[in-house]
Amino acid sequence: MDRKQKKRPFNGYYRASVATEDAELTHTGPGTPAGEYFRRYWQPVAMTEQVGELPLAIEILGEELVLFRDLAGQLGLLHKYCSHRRASLEYGIISEKGIRCCYHGWLYDTDGTILEVPGEPENSPIPKKICHGAYPVEEYKGLVFAWMGPPDEMPDFPLFDTLNQLNNDMVPYSIDYPCNWLQVAENPMDPFHSVFLHTRVTRAHFNPAWGAMPVVDWHRMDGDSGIYLTNTRRWKDFIWVRTAEVYLPAIAQPPDIYQNPETEKFFPRVGITKWTVPVNDTSCRIIAWRHFNETLDQDGKGDRSNVGLGKVDFVGQTGTERSYEEGQRSPGDYEAQVSQGKITVHADEMLGRTDIGVATYRQLLRSAIRAVADGAPQQSPALNADGVIPTMAGDVIVAVPEADDDVALQREAGRAIGQIVRDTLLLSWEQRPIEIEKRVRLWVAERD
Repeated sequence: MDRKQKKRPFNGYYRASVATEDAELTHTGPGTPAGEYFRRYWQPVAMTEQVGELPLAIEILGEELVLFRDLAGQLGLLHKYCSHRRASLEYGIISEKGIRCCYHGWLYDTDGTILEVPGEPENSPIPKKICHGAYPVEEYKGLVFAWMGPPDEMPDFPLFDTLNQLNNDMVPYSIDYPCNWLQVAENPMDPFHSVFLHTRVTRAHFNPAWGAMPVVDWHRMDGDSGIYLTNTRRWKDFIWVRTAEVYLPAIAQPPDIYQNPETEKFFPRVGITKWTVPVNDTSCRIIAWRHFNETLDQDGKGDRSNVGLGKVDFVGQTGTERSYEEGQRSPGDYEAQVSQGKITVHADEMLGRTDIGVATYRQLLRSAIRAVADGAPQQSPALNADGVIPTMAGDVIVAVPEADDDVALQREAGRAIGQIVRDTLLLSWEQRPIEIEKRVRLWVAERD
């Protein structure tokens, strides 16, 4: 199309798109490049509370599966369709050991081993010929995780420092989104949407301070394992530096969603730890924990009772909490992300400077997907003094007098405090906030 036609008013005819989605990033089924990449990471597949007396049919990464707990208490995650005649194991009978197909009684152990083939000759070779499709699972603090990659490449289950806090209540939740995983997963690397979607355009979903225009820098993590940002605002007498992160492929940790920046704070940690899990190419699921502890939400706006299956305690996150009209009048994250279409078309976007984080995240993903396709091994993450994976997300709020060029001051503060947070990564959970406060106060004193 001629550039002049693209710029003219009433140019709908010329702008009608024939572009298609970026399949390399958005398609995650078996055998796809992104699908192979996702399968090199543990993925949450359900909340523990969903696994009851009956099998649970689920879809993850385009695979139809059945999750169950046998009568001995062992969790199993099997391919949905029986290896015999393809009846669905969602109608299977849970047994003392494994699950039995309702159609002809074949019995499968949680690892896919065929234990019985009733109706076949006593010495049938079938159990030795095949093993039903199955995946290893781990249950952790109310969530069920699965390893869906090559068995010989299975790493240890990853533990982040934010998952081992003392006196921290982690409440699981799960929310479905009828759209591609990427347009949900990249949202945390777009802090400017908080200024407009959550504050100026609609109303203050969280705190009016979110409407202050931030100074933002994005940074690649060591080994390109993810991306983090420093999001710095002036609020009254304070400078508020917020670090948020996304670990590849799609693990995000936003800090306290109800943060009130009117008192000094030195690195209270995350309000959410969440995975964006592809269900298939046109739907995804956030499976996550909300964190509750005495360092977070000091105004008491959170509500544990409103966190769980299909719900979370802040507005605009589901398609069921409000009517369509209410969503139109005060849209939230759900409306902004789902309304992009089943799979948003990147070729039709016009990215700006505020989208550097989104663009960088996509670049990291593309490189990582291609590295797996080329046979590159996965890197083991560094561990901190507590023996867990250290993370970056948290808030630092410190009293700093306003400067003549306060935007320059905010940028200086964001970079200095972000570096302090990064330099203290390997300290223990107990030592780190103490050291961060010490170094931040020294930076403030040296400016005076």
